[in-house]
This record gives sequence, structure tokens and C-alpha cells, in this order.
Amino acid sequence: MCVRETKAKAPGARGSARSGDISGRWAGMASALDMSSLAEDLLCPICLSLFRDPRMLECGHSFCAACLGPCVPQGQRRGLCPECRRPFALRSVATNWALCSLAEKARLLKLDEGAQPGGKGSGWSICLEHEEPLKLFCSQDKGPICVICRDLPQHRGHDFLPIKNAVQKYQDKLKASLVPLKDNLNSVTEDQGRQQENIAELESYAQDLLGYITEEFGILHQILQEKEQGMKETVGRLKEENRAEMEERLKELDEEVTFRSETLSMARAGLDTSDHTAFLRGIKELMRRVREDQSSHGEEEEEEDGVSDEGSSGDEDDSTDEDENVANGEEEEGDEDDANGEEEEGDEDEDGDIVAVDPALEEFKDSLDFEAWQKMLGTIQADTVHDGSITWH
Repeated sequence: MCVRETKAKAPGARGSARSGDISGRWAGMASALDMSSLAEDLLCPICLSLFRDPRMLECGHSFCAACLGPCVPQGQRRGLCPECRRPFALRSVATNWALCSLAEKARLLKLDEGAQPGGKGSGWSICLEHEEPLKLFCSQDKGPICVICRDLPQHRGHDFLPIKNAVQKYQDKLKASLVPLKDNLNSVTEDQGRQQENIAELESYAQDLLGYITEEFGILHQILQEKEQGMKETVGRLKEENRAEMEERLKELDEEVTFRSETLSMARAGLDTSDHTAFLRGIKELMRRVREDQSSHGEEEEEEDGVSDEGSSGDEDDSTDEDENVANGEEEEGDEDDANGEEEEGDEDEDGDIVAVDPALEEFKDSLDFEAWQKMLGTIQADTVHDGSITWH
């Protein structure tokens, strides 16, 4: 702990008065730190603001009711907890009345106003180590610091910005990232919808094929009863294998939609928050999620086009200019994708993003030559289907 030296001007009453002022100052600092700790415990992890209508999930974590909505993909009943990733259903969440009461009291005490740069509220923009206001932002460490921290060896040679300027800088970056974030979410949501349609198509096709097999086997009667059962089992196996692949891909798409929804929600919350200090405390993680969202989408596009990006990787902390390049680059890639999107809509099943109905089902149906079977009832025998191939002898 740092204590500034002062020169004694006069003994007696003046010294006592100065000691009283210093004691009062430290007492006020301690009180401010206590209030800061309390206020931080009352922040929603998603919007970084004091809880409003907090809801507690089955896992025990609490979030604002409005913040939980985007955590559940559209058309789904369950989502993943943003903290521990355990599934939850919106219908089963309960209001956290104790947390709601504490948040309202903190709001009445205006504890949330202390996050304003230079504010005179509860002071939770105070450095916990040096008990000085957090007035600077370290560009290398990506965190708020005080003037004493600035002069320490670990920050020597670093670049610093006033808190207000740092907030504006990163909010501008987030604003530039909103368009690609939204485009990425829309893209994966469309894939999710098409995958669900393909599952319905698989169900319909399999049912039609089973009906066709049943009708034709009625002609063959007893001789074909065993073969009919075998064919149905084959179709069922192909269906289940194909559906398992589809379900697995749909699960991946669900998780991707959830991740991108959360990232977009957190980015929007970062633009709207008035708590600059808490915002900057979480900016490193938020920007990591933004880059992960954009890079993962970029990798999918490169796989589709057969293009490898050999010179775009780099250290996250080497320069803040790279963050801007990522955001702007992804936006340009998004524009190119939009231009080519209409030409590729008819080839969605060929690009590997979603699992299509297995062609083996169509091959299986085409192989069912019932007229030939009637002539070869006693000798025809179907081999087991392996890797989508069907042989008869």
C-alpha cells in the first residue's frame, strides 16, 4: 500500500486535525471498497448491470429475465447456462427474490453510478491494490489501472488511454462487429432451419418408401414375407444412421447458434452499458469471443471455397489495430458471401454445412425391381448393405 509523504507544518492541533483527515479518508476508502464488492456481486454476468427481475436457473446461476431470452435458440424450449453450459428450460426458472431485493436497494443507493469515469458515487472505480481511482486503460494488458499502477515495472513501456477514450475505442470496434456477428448468426440459423426441414423430409421419404415396400410385398405374399421384413429393417437402419448424422449436425448448429446469440447479446450489452469499468474488465473476454465467432465463420467459408489463409494469424495482444482489421475484414467477407449467396442456395446439400438425406435410400428404392423378383423368388438374395452400397445375387 502506498502512502504519500506530507511535511509537518505545525505541531499540536493542526497535526491532530491532519491525522483525523487521513483516518477519515482511509475509512471512506474502506467503505467505498466494501460497497464496490457488494455492487459487483449484484451485476448480471450478461449485461454487466445491476440485476433487473433476476431469475435463478436449476444450476444456481442467476441472470436478468431479459438477458435469458437470447440464450434460448428460436423455436427451441431449452438453452444453455452462459456460466456453466448446463441445459435449462425457461419455464422452469424461478425469480430470485432475495437478489431482486438487494439489487433494488443497491439501485436506490445509486451504487451503479460509481462506475462513471471520475464519478463521486460509491467509488467502485477504485484500484483495490492502491486505493486510487482507475483513470487509465492499459492497451497491452487490456484493463483499467490507476496512476500508481502506471508507474510500476510491469506496465513500463505500455500505452495508456483515458478511461473514456478507451471505452469509445472498444465500443466503436464492437459497433463495427455487429454486422458480421448478425450475419453469422443469420447464416447458421438458416442452416439450422434447413437441417430441420431435411429431417422432416427424411421422415416423410422413409414413410413413403416403407409403404411402397409393403404394397409390393403384398403381391409376393408368403414367399416374400421374410424378404419384406429384411427390406424394412434395411430402410430403418439407413434412416437411423442418416438421422443420427443429421441430429449430430443439428446439435452442433444448436450450440453454434447459442454461442453466436450470446456473443451478439454481450456485444450489444457492451454498447449500451453505462458501467465503463466493469465493461473494460470484461472487454478482453468479449473481444476473444468476437474474434472466435468471426474466425470460425471465416474458416467455414474458406473450406467451402478451397482457399487457405496463410498470413492472417497473429497474437491477440500484439496490437489493438489487429482487432479492427478482424472486424473490418469479416465485414468485407460477409459482403462477398452475400453477393455469392444466391448462386449457392441450390447447392447447400453439397457444401458440407448440413447433412442431406442419404442417397442410399434412393439407390435402395431404385433397386427394388419387383417384376424381376417375381421371376426369381426362389433364388434372389440381398446382401447386407455396407457403406451405402447394395448388391443382389
